[in-house]
Amino acid sequence: MALLKKPTVSASADPFRVPSLAEVDKDYAALLLKQSDLAARQIDLEREKRSLEKAIAADTSAEVKPAIAELLGDAPGSKAINRRRVAEIRSEISDVEQAQRVLRQRISDARGRASTAVVAVSRPEYAKRVKAMVVAMYALDAAHKDYDELRSQFEAEDISWTSLIPMSPTFLGSSNEPDRRIARFIAEAASAGYVD
Repeated sequence: MALLKKPTVSASADPFRVPSLAEVDKDYAALLLKQSDLAARQIDLEREKRSLEKAIAADTSAEVKPAIAELLGDAPGSKAINRRRVAEIRSEISDVEQAQRVLRQRISDARGRASTAVVAVSRPEYAKRVKAMVVAMYALDAAHKDYDELRSQFEAEDISWTSLIPMSPTFLGSSNEPDRRIARFIAEAASAGYVD
């Protein structure tokens, strides 16, 4: 037996889904795509660098600097070529990392603009759900007051009513306080313009 059985609620035909930042702001989406491309490029470069470093370590041939090989009329050795490429890769990785830092800042700057667009699209649904909670809270507040009034009658008549298993919804606060939790929520919703 489930302790809390969720009441059956009819779902709307098209449930609302908050759009992603990238869905509402194409510039933001382009920045995320660029970030993904740079991350993939860095992974590829790191993989190539590791492969070349392994090849250099496994190469037992004598190492001759490319300038010396040229003076001797020899082709540069594979070790020298691989070392040069590793140096190029390190430089490129550094450039990618710097580009990623700049891009992270651009994404951070664009997030505010994109969030504003998402909020604008979501505002009607948010208002609808706040109103639904306020309506439910008015009903809960009335039920809470009725429940407390009944408990007060039991206590006023000195009735032993423990067989009913007395419950205290303390999470709601006292039902007769003007600043009770439900009243505060409703007041916040009203001051935000979501209810009259």
